[in-house]
Amino acid sequence: MAAVLYAFPASHPCAAAERALQLKALPYRRVDMLPGIYPALQRARFGARTVPGMEFEDGTRVVGSRPILRALEERAPEPALLPADGDLRARVERAEEWGDQVLQPLARRLIWAALRRSPASVPSYAEGARLPVPRALARASAPLTALWGQARNRARAATVRADLISLPRHLDRVDRWIAGGTLGGVEPNAADLQIGASLALLLTVGDLRPLLDARPAAHLARRWFPDYPGAVPGGTLPDAWVPAPNATAH
Repeated sequence: MAAVLYAFPASHPCAAAERALQLKALPYRRVDMLPGIYPALQRARFGARTVPGMEFEDGTRVVGSRPILRALEERAPEPALLPADGDLRARVERAEEWGDQVLQPLARRLIWAALRRSPASVPSYAEGARLPVPRALARASAPLTALWGQARNRARAATVRADLISLPRHLDRVDRWIAGGTLGGVEPNAADLQIGASLALLLTVGDLRPLLDARPAAHLARRWFPDYPGAVPGGTLPDAWVPAPNATAH
């Protein structure tokens, strides 16, 4: 029996966990869940309201992208997602933690703020997902889904504007990590997956793509997540909110 990955369509932490499964060539089955419903289901199954959740063949249950990557590393050590070199491993783990604690929620707020303004884009993020409802119903409920996502992630206007102001600084950090060898090696590490998935999600927003396109950070995202689903058209976010493409903040 294959392991089961419980996920939400286009979720960046779910994408990181799934990419790790694929890289390690582990058999798995993905179960896509619905917004508004999955927090209760996850709490009942895993004791936490978030995704991703993984149930292994032996019944072990793990929730959260970082714990899942650690569990996969124990069960399938090759290819390794954590470097053997102690100094590099420490740097990778710090970058991974930052990706989880800082970049991941920022990307989540920005995507839901964009979808709240473009609910017609919501179904594009479920491309390839096996939803337990008819597609027509999913499309009809898109405005409610966007409202739910904005409220759940507290993607208020003031918070989103602050996130956008800080985004160039965060991208500078990723580019420095790539230049210094913490990210962007020949083979991916845990931080590449954690950070790359969030960047891949941001690249689906037309207004944000010019901020990333010319950066090494965008290459990292597209390298490991080339087919990320979803698209929000340019012009969705207010022009005054979005930094200029050459914005930087060291």
